[in-house]
Amino acid sequence: MPKVRTRPPHQQPDWMDSLPPVLLDRVRLCARERQVPVEIPLMVGLASIAISAGPGIEIQSGNRRATRANLFVLLGVSSGIGKSEVFKDLLGPVFRFEEALHQWWDETPCVKARAGEELLKAKISGMRSEIRRLYSGGTMRLFEMLQRAERARMACEGYRTPPCLVADDSTSEALAQIMHRSYESIATVSADARYFLKRLGTPDTKEESFFLKGYSGDLALTNRVSRNAVRLRRPCLTTLLLTQRDAHAKFVERTLRNRSGLLPRFLHACIGHADTKLPLIDGRTIPRIQRDYAEMHQAILKAYRFERTSAIVEASKQARGYLQEIEQHCRATAMTDESIRGEVLRRRAEQAWRVSLCLHLARHGNTAALHPLELPDAQSAAAIVERFTQIPQI
Repeated sequence: MPKVRTRPPHQQPDWMDSLPPVLLDRVRLCARERQVPVEIPLMVGLASIAISAGPGIEIQSGNRRATRANLFVLLGVSSGIGKSEVFKDLLGPVFRFEEALHQWWDETPCVKARAGEELLKAKISGMRSEIRRLYSGGTMRLFEMLQRAERARMACEGYRTPPCLVADDSTSEALAQIMHRSYESIATVSADARYFLKRLGTPDTKEESFFLKGYSGDLALTNRVSRNAVRLRRPCLTTLLLTQRDAHAKFVERTLRNRSGLLPRFLHACIGHADTKLPLIDGRTIPRIQRDYAEMHQAILKAYRFERTSAIVEASKQARGYLQEIEQHCRATAMTDESIRGEVLRRRAEQAWRVSLCLHLARHGNTAALHPLELPDAQSAAAIVERFTQIPQI
């Protein structure tokens, strides 16, 4: 596997120079303004792209195998470092899009759905009265009319609540309900995930099982007496969690002890404070950097987030060969290793494909499906994955 030279968290690694300009400029700006290491805004920015894409775009990562962009990110950072500010900066376009979506939904689809539902209720009530007066020979025709009206009324109910892009500290049952009305995709994010991690770190629970299925897109069935049953055919879950360094360490320790399958799916690291070696930014370019980053997100959201069928990105011959070499090396190294170390290695290539797709989206926006994944993005993705999937010491 190609080796990547690592540096202290406060310095920008060399491989960041080849990141897509829109993402790189915004990461550097946030790091400078918030006085944080560049890795924090980088990972939040990648997660925000994954949220924007949802299940609407995939990359051909093998024979009869496609990989989505959804990521699981966990960062342990020092208290008071500015986690919330980084969230506002890098997730801001997603939050603003969701707010505008909800406002439009309340003004148009919700109003129409409520009006249609009331109209159909009145129609159904009239048909019920007619049924009671009819002789037996005419009831079947009205029964079929009543069925159609009931289906239309149920469809109206589905438009009374807008789809969501982001949820915060929700249980798996609540996430399933939100995903059901949000095109089977949702992101759970938290700038202070200490208590969320306690719940997520409990082994052999529905919470753990749901997150594993949401990562891989496996069929998920949720049945509760107090709520409607939910069937998710290909759930797409993105997770972005920031917490204190001690909480991160405890979560990693618990997942190692319990042999949880969650840890190999997380891009995670402990990151310290930044020093004075932060990237310089020309103040005249700040409005352009913020605008380009927001427009990139809006383009991805509109093009892919709400699509029922996934667009497919192909990889160039060089990028495919590079990532396949990593996959072969990791699998060969972990062939006889059944520990958590082996599982982390076996999933590195999949993580690299996911991050590659996020970088590809950042570079090409709503035309990402028309361009092949190129080698520089694959190389940057591999470096990011190696930095954020450090193999734990057993």
